[in-house]
Amino acid sequence: MNYLTLGQKLRLKRKELNLTLKDVAGDYISTATLSLVERDMQVPSEDLLRYLADKLQSPYQYFRETPEETLNRRAKTLLAEAEVLLYRKRFGMAARFAEEILVDAKDLKIMHLIGQSSLLLGQIASEKGEYHQANQYLFEAQSATIMSGNVEWLPSIYFQFGMVSFKQSYYAQALDYFKQAEQTECKTIEDDLTRLILSMISQAYHKLGQFDLALQYAERTRELVSRMNNLEAYAESLILIGATYREQEQYDQAFALFQEAQRVIHQVNAQQELSEISYNLASLFVKSGNLEEANRYYVQTIDLKLQQEDASVVNASLELVETLIQAGDLQAALQRLESAIALMDQFGIEEERARALALRYQLLHLTGNPEDGRASLEESLYLTRKLPFSKRVADTLVRLGRICANSGDASTATLLFAEALVVYENCGIILSRIL
Repeated sequence: MNYLTLGQKLRLKRKELNLTLKDVAGDYISTATLSLVERDMQVPSEDLLRYLADKLQSPYQYFRETPEETLNRRAKTLLAEAEVLLYRKRFGMAARFAEEILVDAKDLKIMHLIGQSSLLLGQIASEKGEYHQANQYLFEAQSATIMSGNVEWLPSIYFQFGMVSFKQSYYAQALDYFKQAEQTECKTIEDDLTRLILSMISQAYHKLGQFDLALQYAERTRELVSRMNNLEAYAESLILIGATYREQEQYDQAFALFQEAQRVIHQVNAQQELSEISYNLASLFVKSGNLEEANRYYVQTIDLKLQQEDASVVNASLELVETLIQAGDLQAALQRLESAIALMDQFGIEEERARALALRYQLLHLTGNPEDGRASLEESLYLTRKLPFSKRVADTLVRLGRICANSGDASTATLLFAEALVVYENCGIILSRIL
């Protein structure tokens, strides 16, 4: 409990001033009455409270404020600070502040604060990759928000549910949540949240291969941000549209959009967006077969992400390894792979280790050391089968199967594809083909 009752406030102030009950009571009230007030067994009249405030040299309003009012005032500050800490990825301190408010809000049954603090804790858990915990907090936030009648928080809650599903590659489920966020009747939803919702709907459609709908929502995102006077958001919308065109193999349109995004971002010097543009340009050049330019942009992406201490540098590094293999530069690929594994250790990104080991297998296989490579593949498969989510297991098996196929190991590739299909079917996902 981090709030004080009226009686506790009175007793604490009296002790601070080294006053006895008699000193404070004076001739105005009996010490017995004051003792009852301090133990919250009697509610003082307004005149008595003003008298006590004067004797204790404290503002009357300090004693007049209820625990609920005190907590609401304190929560406004702590939750705002927790959001800043979350943005700066200081998850431990952010969670501590949010949990402090959640505990007191539950004690006082203040539903809207239970909803706000649970939502924030759900976001923190999601950022840390603790998806089960994130969903538990979000369900609590949803329930408390509905009970409080503050429906303006529901779009944010549904959006966070969608992000948890999206991060686990449950794209159809994520799309359902994002659509709920979009369709929730709430007049106070902010433009920036609307932008994020539309953007994620576009990305979910993109992942599901529904490129026309992905492009439709990406265009809606661009229309919105063009009215917001937010250059960073505008650049993000251009990246989103460009990525959709890239997947549709409309490379000229994609390249023009990425270049425009790059021009906009240089105006505001937003390093994170610049790294995303470089990453998308690298992917675009891989698709169009220009591996030299792809490698150049991957290196640029890695440099930018390292400056930002962005953990996604691991994924970019592994994609550079794959591109170097495709270009036939096996020694450079081996060097980059070792750097990528070092970055995994630095950032604690264990979920990419199976992929890295599979790439090591491919490189050793291609450089004439198939036996050494086999051990890496076996370890990769062991780690893959231990992954916490079935769909992620299947997706990783497909990736490993492709690596085996590219290494000339067709029999292992076939077995991995078959295993992936079984896992997909157990998830309720029926695929007509993998390659």
